[in-house]
Amino acid sequence: MGRWSKEEIESAFKTYQVQGRDAARSGDWARWGEMFREDVTYLEHEVGQWGGRAAAVREMAALMHQSEGTPWVWVNQYPVKAYVVDEDRGWVWSQIWNRMEDPGNGKVLQENCLTMLRYDGDGLFSYEEDLYNPHAYVQMVKDWVAIHDECQADAVDDTTRAARAEAARAFADEPTFEAQPPPVELAGEHAEARAGRGTRGRFPREEIEEAFDHFRKQLALAGRTRDWSHLGAALTKDATWIDCALGHLGKREGILRAIEDRLHRVDDDAPWVQLCRFPAGEFIIDEARESVWSFFWARFADVGDGSRHEAKVFAELQYNGDGLFKVVETLYNPNHFDRAMDSYKVAKIAYEERRTRRAKRLAEREAKARSVTPDD
Repeated sequence: MGRWSKEEIESAFKTYQVQGRDAARSGDWARWGEMFREDVTYLEHEVGQWGGRAAAVREMAALMHQSEGTPWVWVNQYPVKAYVVDEDRGWVWSQIWNRMEDPGNGKVLQENCLTMLRYDGDGLFSYEEDLYNPHAYVQMVKDWVAIHDECQADAVDDTTRAARAEAARAFADEPTFEAQPPPVELAGEHAEARAGRGTRGRFPREEIEEAFDHFRKQLALAGRTRDWSHLGAALTKDATWIDCALGHLGKREGILRAIEDRLHRVDDDAPWVQLCRFPAGEFIIDEARESVWSFFWARFADVGDGSRHEAKVFAELQYNGDGLFKVVETLYNPNHFDRAMDSYKVAKIAYEERRTRRAKRLAEREAKARSVTPDD
């Protein structure tokens, strides 16, 4: 049992949503800062880490309200896709859509962001971490600008718009009507069904956790052997893999083929085949949504000196029974993979050079020892 109830943590999270939305729309990020302790730690996976409320507010305001060339100011809607509360440890893990203002034609432009918040009492949080794909965000903004400019060029005045609306109403065969509520007896049935459903899913927590253990083992085995059919043993035949960089992958065979094509590149510029270790980090079982929220480290093989070269990956796995998962959705920063690749190659070259020098020194010592040893 944690220090705070689930209800208290959820209440703080709802206030956080309101404060974040108001801050983005007003430009006053102090409102967002009111949700944090003075000594908060904020980890932004693309920009960096900020220490303290004042620094977080200052840097967030500078980041979000730059408009020259990058109109992030128009990313000001944050509907929550899903969230899970771990009351034992005070965590709120949430997937939040970062949605842009209407560009002019009603099109929804949004990208997913994983936000982790650690609750610290008094309605405040002491830690926030955001993980997303920055490439997708940049493309979203470019698309928004293009659509917005097109809509501005095609804009019509209010008089013309009103005339069109009046003509449409006059042309309509049916008069305007108001939507009616459902029959009382039907509404009652729905309410009763919702009340009986409760907050739990179809599967017990123990079953979902056991299936996740199996998934982790199969992922580790696939990485070690480079045989990705092992991972397939944890997925349904009609599984869907939603990758924040690769897009939607369908069917188990297609998923495994796409992963193999990506990770079995062995050219000198991109030896992704060495990205073969996937230790699991923290995870939360969301029994109501029959899913597992988890972190994995995508880690390169040991170059020989024990150094780590890795990127953090979030994955939500939707359980489907029989020990198998039907949907896997990942979120990560592709730049972290590129940096891990670069550091891996640098470390590999340095290690090989040290090993060559060491072998040379040993050979020289052996030759010198032999030179002073009397012949038999």
